[in-house]
Amino acid sequence: MKKIFSILFMSAFLFTACSTDGDRGPQGPQGPEGPPGDGGLVGTALEFEGINLNEDNDYSFYVDFDDQGIEVLESDVVLVYLKDGEAGTAGDDNLPVEIFRPLPQTYYVDSGEIQYNYEFTFFETWFFMEGTADFNALDDNFTQNQVIRIVVVPAGFAENTKVNISSYNAVMNALDLKETDIKKMGTLKN
Repeated sequence: MKKIFSILFMSAFLFTACSTDGDRGPQGPQGPEGPPGDGGLVGTALEFEGINLNEDNDYSFYVDFDDQGIEVLESDVVLVYLKDGEAGTAGDDNLPVEIFRPLPQTYYVDSGEIQYNYEFTFFETWFFMEGTADFNALDDNFTQNQVIRIVVVPAGFAENTKVNISSYNAVMNALDLKETDIKKMGTLKN
């Protein structure tokens, strides 16, 4: 008897739950505006200069986004570019045109190879050197006063745009970020 009652109860529940009888109620109030979509991509650019890579810091440089007051979502992508030189001047004030190359970046020297690389999570970025060269014997140009720019972009940008993310200038233009938008962070103590 219990089984029959249970089956009848469940059948009645299913018939009433699937019923389409009745008028539709009034529309609810408008919700709050959501975050900007693909047309309103929000990116963040940071610059760290004067980075010295040496044996004491394992030829690496660590950035904690919380310490910098930067929010990075788990779905965001972090791109890192290394300053590789300057090419002439531009603008009314004749400022040097800086050249930034995407990481990883490999250089070949007499004693082997050097690769600048990075890893990231949504709370940190770790910039480092690796390779077969004797880092202690390198010219200071490879280890002293390095400048990196970190660009945080929404995941949809990195996945869905046709922007060449290996081009620093293309990424900055696509995100509509200007030189004045770059947060100059100086250097951090590792």
